[in-house]
Amino acid sequence: MRTRRAFTLIELLVVIAIIALIVGLLLPAVQKVREAANRIKCQNNLKQIGLAIHGFHDENDRFPPAYVWVDPTQRALQSPHPNLYDHPPGITYTQPNWPGWGWAAFLLPYIEQDNVFRTINFDAPTIGTQGAIARNTPIKLYTCPSDYATGLFSVFTLFAQPVADTYTNSYVACYGSGYTGLRSADLSIVLIPGQGDGIFVRNGRFRIADVTDGLSNTIAIGERAALFAKAPWVGVLDQGTIRTTPGAPLSHSLIHPAPVMVMARIAGKPLNDPRSEPYEFFTPHPAGMNTLFADGSVHLIHQSIDLDVFRALATRASGESVTIPD
Repeated sequence: MRTRRAFTLIELLVVIAIIALIVGLLLPAVQKVREAANRIKCQNNLKQIGLAIHGFHDENDRFPPAYVWVDPTQRALQSPHPNLYDHPPGITYTQPNWPGWGWAAFLLPYIEQDNVFRTINFDAPTIGTQGAIARNTPIKLYTCPSDYATGLFSVFTLFAQPVADTYTNSYVACYGSGYTGLRSADLSIVLIPGQGDGIFVRNGRFRIADVTDGLSNTIAIGERAALFAKAPWVGVLDQGTIRTTPGAPLSHSLIHPAPVMVMARIAGKPLNDPRSEPYEFFTPHPAGMNTLFADGSVHLIHQSIDLDVFRALATRASGESVTIPD
C-alpha cells in the first residue's frame, strides 16, 4: 500500500507565514509606487492649469480673479432679469458673495472644457438654476488622484441649511501671506477677500507686470485636498461655507465663510499642521505639496519648508529675495 505525502499542519503554517511576510514586505513598495504615480499625475494637472492661466492672460491681458463679486447696490444695473438672482428657497441671507464664479471656471476654455463653459452665465449666481449643469459636472483636471475624498458633496450655510450640491476641487488659488495689517492675520482672507498680497483675490485683475517678486518665485495654485476641506471647483457658492472634512487628520473641526472656497493663504502654521484651517493649503502627498508657480513651473514644497520662505513665495510684490528650496 502506497502512502501519499502531504503537508503537516506545521509546514502549512510556515508556508502561510512566509506568504504573509512577503505580502507585508511588498505592500509598502506597491503603495509607494502608486503614490509616486499619483504625484506625477497631480503635477501634470497643475502644469495644464498653468498653461491655462497663461492662455487666459494672453487673451485678457490679466490673470483670472479668485472669484467675481458684484456690489449688491450695483446688481440691478447688471441685468434686468430677475431669474439671474434665483437662490434656493429658505436660505438665510448673510454676507453676499454673488455671483461667485471662480478662477477654475474662467479657465474652462483653456483646458478643453468648452462645453461646460458654454453652460455658464457669468452674470448669474453659482447657486442659481443656471449654474446647476456646471456645479454637477466633475472636472478630472481639478482632481488629485491621491485625494480620496473628491466627488459630489453638499454645501451648507453657517446655520446648516442646504445651499447646493457640487463637485470638489483639489486645488486652490493663493491669496497671499495673510498679513494685510489686521489685528488678526487669520481673518484677512475672510474680512477683506479683495486685498490679499498674492496673485488671486476677489475681483483681481493682476498682470504679469504686477508680479514684481518674479513669476518663478510666486505661488499661483497649490493643493487643498478634499480629504481636508471640500470646496467647489465652480467658485464661491453664495451663502455657503467650507468645513473641515470629517475624519481629516486634524486636531479640530472648523467652518469658514464662502470666500475661502477658492483661496488659501500662508501665515503662521507649517504645511499640513494638525491645527490647519480651511483657509490654508493642505496636501495629500507624504512627500510634500505640488505647487504651481506663476511662471507655469511646478515644484514640490516640503512640509519642512521655512515659514518665512513659504510666506515670501505667496506674495506677488513684497520685495523679498527668496528661492524655491530643493
